[in-house]
Amino acid sequence: MYTLPRLTRLLADSEPVRICLFGSSTVEGIGASAPEHGLCPVFERTFAPAASGGLTVINRGIGGNGAPEMHERLQQVIDDRPDLVIWQGGTNDVWKEEPVSTFIDLTRDDLQMLRRQGCDLAMIGPQWCKMLEELPNFPAFRDAVPALAIELGVPCFDRYNAMKQWCQEHHIERDALSPDGLHLGDFGYTLLGEALARWIAGLANVTLPVGA
Repeated sequence: MYTLPRLTRLLADSEPVRICLFGSSTVEGIGASAPEHGLCPVFERTFAPAASGGLTVINRGIGGNGAPEMHERLQQVIDDRPDLVIWQGGTNDVWKEEPVSTFIDLTRDDLQMLRRQGCDLAMIGPQWCKMLEELPNFPAFRDAVPALAIELGVPCFDRYNAMKQWCQEHHIERDALSPDGLHLGDFGYTLLGEALARWIAGLANVTLPVGA
């Protein structure tokens, strides 16, 4: 059973909470029609009722970043002094044809470094979209993220299968979530941000109100 002990304690004690989302274009919010429709604002609005002591959500997403670029930026995340880091990656390394072993090694090192800072960790797996499905090396990266999460004992949000489920639930095609074939649109960010917030809340033993 995966837990988020630091976040759980802070929420239970009504203490201020700092959550950093660290990743690439998904975290940055590329594809949204306006900044407020991106992942971080949707997550923040949805999760806010759980944080009665105050909530700060930090957006450390830069489109195009792979594991090497995120590794170079890691100190920024450490300096944010977050209580929880939600890591997202494994997409741009595919485009850049990085060896999956390099991706795994760098990501493992970064997550272990963050853990040594005392913060909780969670991960978001790669997306289900047209452009990635066309790349022969994508399955190795798609599978590497949850495998690394299991190795390190970090909870991982299965975005790939969640997107398939959302399409079934809403009777829509895959491209309705990612209109350009890669980046989420407003509806996709709404679904991801709300689902991610509820998933994190559940890991912290908090139930968000319906409609939050």
